[in-house]
Amino acid sequence: MKVNTAQKLKVLDEKLSLAEEKYRQRLSKFRGVPHESAQGELSYSDLKVWEDHVETIKQEIESLKKTKK
Repeated sequence: MKVNTAQKLKVLDEKLSLAEEKYRQRLSKFRGVPHESAQGELSYSDLKVWEDHVETIKQEIESLKKTKK
């Protein structure tokens, strides 16, 4: 089944809003990385994964918008 560009954009917009919400939630709880703290380092890694996920979705949306024109 072929999904058209408008449907892909709609799905990506929904994914982006959810990912941004989760990123903001984790960012609000993040207090930095204390020296020699494994939990702090895991929290930082998790935060960076969500940040990258948001950016990837944004790039995919921009790419679809460019090909749509």
